[in-house]
Amino acid sequence: MNLLKKVFYQTAAIIPSGVLKSISPITTLFPYQHTVSDSVLLHIKHLYPYKGTKQFTKDLDFILKDYRPITANDIWNVIQKGDTLPKNTFLLSFDDGFRETEEIIAPILIAKGVPAVFFINPAFVDNRELFYRCKISLVIERLIEKKENTSLLNTGCEILGLDKNTPFENLIRRIKIITNLDAGLLDKLAPHLDISFEEYLYTEKPFLSMKQLESLVKMGFELGGHSWNHPYFHLLSIDEQIHQTSASIDFINAHFTQKIKLFSFPHSDSGISNSYFQHTDSVDMFFGTQNQKLESNHNVFHRFNTERPDLPLQQQIKGILLLSFLQRLFAKNQVTRFD
Repeated sequence: MNLLKKVFYQTAAIIPSGVLKSISPITTLFPYQHTVSDSVLLHIKHLYPYKGTKQFTKDLDFILKDYRPITANDIWNVIQKGDTLPKNTFLLSFDDGFRETEEIIAPILIAKGVPAVFFINPAFVDNRELFYRCKISLVIERLIEKKENTSLLNTGCEILGLDKNTPFENLIRRIKIITNLDAGLLDKLAPHLDISFEEYLYTEKPFLSMKQLESLVKMGFELGGHSWNHPYFHLLSIDEQIHQTSASIDFINAHFTQKIKLFSFPHSDSGISNSYFQHTDSVDMFFGTQNQKLESNHNVFHRFNTERPDLPLQQQIKGILLLSFLQRLFAKNQVTRFD
């Protein structure tokens, strides 16, 4: 966390929660995460930090003191009536469909009486395909292990179009910015690093199986689409964006009975046009990641990430409440869409 963010959260921490609630326009909180684990998950290790079971449980205990958990269906009923979202409530969600959601997270939520939405990418279900971002983490891990192998590093540089003897940090930086458009580079790197993504899928099974998804539904949790295979939407044509959306929703409709059709944008919803929303009427509710900002579209809601292990949920909630107040103060709390 950079210095500016540290100062911001420290400032938010000294303001009483009651004061922040009274000045913030937020009524319903939309926290989201990807996974919870006490183990080192190599396919995530070099992407982002995540919380362990103890901290996750502590976070839930905190939020349940001041906020009431609700379902996506509850929110749908509210917006259908044209009402405002209920105060002091929260809807928890998890992206990407990692298996820990069923094995670790769901049992904790059931014990606490907390509903949640799990957004999945059908391409990864049953571990049929490895998310390219997970490949990035595995490649970086292996490069760190073989950091002293100059010949291997130069081969990596050649594959990535970098000069030989490029500094190791620059090599890693280049790998981290690989997108869905050049993800094939990871498959070219893998054999030189003695990595088999297929073997990793078979042995580690990082994603949910169909059986586990059925288990989540039986437990009463809601499922939503998160695109077919998690591309950056801003790198796609609008037709591709619509296809990625409808394909993930269609998969859920074909296999599960869900009252409402839910979709969360992969990576980010920045740059999504009004035209996209006009052509995705198969979705009832959308979820973005622009830190609780408001939308002119009444069925689009913005979440905030609560994954940082160095920040207890109490601090993160205080931070998002203060941020929303400041954004409204400076007329920056509304998402602007283009046609």
